[in-house]
Amino acid sequence: MANKSAVRKHETTAGQHQTALVKMIRSLSYARHTHEVFSDFIELSALSISNAVDKVHYEKREARYLDIVGKYKKEEVALFPQMFGELVLCYEERIAGSFNEETGLPRGGLADVLGSLYMMFELGNERTGQFFTPFEVSKLMAMVLVGDGAEVRQKGFLRLNEPACGAGGMVIAYADALLDAGINYQNSMHAICVDIDPRCVHMAYLQLSLLHIPGVVVHGNALSLEEWGHWYTPAHILGGWRARLARETERERAEADALALLNPPDTQYAPQNDPQPRGPAPVVTAPAPEPAAIDFKKLEQLALF
Repeated sequence: MANKSAVRKHETTAGQHQTALVKMIRSLSYARHTHEVFSDFIELSALSISNAVDKVHYEKREARYLDIVGKYKKEEVALFPQMFGELVLCYEERIAGSFNEETGLPRGGLADVLGSLYMMFELGNERTGQFFTPFEVSKLMAMVLVGDGAEVRQKGFLRLNEPACGAGGMVIAYADALLDAGINYQNSMHAICVDIDPRCVHMAYLQLSLLHIPGVVVHGNALSLEEWGHWYTPAHILGGWRARLARETERERAEADALALLNPPDTQYAPQNDPQPRGPAPVVTAPAPEPAAIDFKKLEQLALF
């Protein structure tokens, strides 16, 4: 049974391609549960994209791909690439004909397509309190954070960190807000997304990849810092973001070191040659201890917007 409010929203806002995608998912759900069909679709799509750009994980993920398609008949397998095509066209449909003449960028229009379908089919885990933030709420929060985009223009790019990413709706909303501000998110933001649910990992990776958002989606636990897998979006790999982030980290470290030199600890020492010092003894302040080493990757996973 589908969520009634989500169904109403789908019926009033879904375009022809999103409607076609839902129809295909349901056509495979007669012999299988919708949960299984939807999960297999997003995982097969994520595996296909990953294997095109990430050769480190190719063999393991190719074997997983073959395991999944082995469950379906030949004619059923043929539906999966068609479903993938309809998903791509969902995004194309939303931004087509809406471009800013000054910047040459779309005027927003991005959406959390998979997240809305996930909730409509009631695939969330209620026992663990899994509920995706409505995209409209995420967009409002992103607009407040981005504003007119002045901070992004000043810094060059920003890093987003989402420790419970779901389908990636928050990150997509931030990218959409950047478009509204006339900024190309594809070279001005990088996202680190973490989720403990593998389906959410696949959804977030799939949507971020199709929207060409630079990022790394981590299958892990943001509380215990356990990590079981990393999914690098094509934009992350092809855009050289690993080196770009390393340079930014080194620059920040150099700025922090320079600031420490300009502002040394206020340390006073008691006189040693005056046996009878006049007035109260000077206060002795020990130098500040060296900060503990920070695992930059884990810090990013736990940081919020």
